[in-house]
Amino acid sequence: AFRDPVYSIATMVRTAMPRFLTSMVLTPLAGMLLTGSVNFADGYPMIMEIAESSERCLRLNIPEDDDAHMVFLSIPSPTFEQEEAETPPWITKYSGMETYFFGQMLEITTKKRKKIALPRKFPGSPSEEIKAAMDSFIEYFEGEEKAGLQVKLSNPKSSSTRTMETFWFTPIVINHLRKAVRANADERESSPLEGYSACFVNTNPDFPVRMVVDSVMTSEEFGVGDDDNVSSEDASFDGAHLTPLAEQLAESLSAAQSVIREMNYMERRESRMRLTADSINARVRYFSYISVGVLLVVTYVQVTYLKRYFRKKKLL
Repeated sequence: AFRDPVYSIATMVRTAMPRFLTSMVLTPLAGMLLTGSVNFADGYPMIMEIAESSERCLRLNIPEDDDAHMVFLSIPSPTFEQEEAETPPWITKYSGMETYFFGQMLEITTKKRKKIALPRKFPGSPSEEIKAAMDSFIEYFEGEEKAGLQVKLSNPKSSSTRTMETFWFTPIVINHLRKAVRANADERESSPLEGYSACFVNTNPDFPVRMVVDSVMTSEEFGVGDDDNVSSEDASFDGAHLTPLAEQLAESLSAAQSVIREMNYMERRESRMRLTADSINARVRYFSYISVGVLLVVTYVQVTYLKRYFRKKKLL
């Protein structure tokens, strides 16, 4: 998507490598130490494809007394098996759409700013062409905005874990990964030597998903030089008391969408049944008309026959 040959080679290698090689490539890139007053490490986003009903994991090494911010983005994969012969419109615009989201990821992770925490929204707006491609995919996906891909962050040295649902074209920004994964806010734990684990679980039975991942190392402690809790931290980590509420809200939204889909199905089914009933009523009406006509004809024939019979026998 980018003209930079280093990016192109790195992207192809990362996409083609198996899981354990991907972890080996990501580990040294994400584990770069920052010195002096530099707070960010430059790098390119990594893209990985999670096949239907499968799981892929990677590990992120964080140096002792340092922390990291991570950005996740779910985008559709154009490699799925199409049932229609005609190519969907969003696939023809996929290259431009991918280029736009990669540029926005780089804007979030590489742009210098006063605050250390990363913004949780893309700084730019898509063009009309990209927006039309996004709308085309959402329509192709039956209006479902949930990507069906879960992100699980965990520390192998503890039972602390975080699970998040992803949505199409919507970034998930996790500032201060060590704090985000930590179950108890007051708990102090060292970074595991084997790295933090980020697993991606695709629950879609027939649609692969591409996950764009980027990380930024920071040597500043949490709360120094930023207002992460207020404006930049992911919404589900603003406070421990908000997590159950966020989960209940997500379940309510999912239930509401399910009810809406069921109502739309019932409306379409009612329309089909009404057409079928009208067709049956019309056929019954025509059959009744034909039956009455046949009855009149038979009556006329019988009366005529009886008259001729009686006249022949000279009874009339």
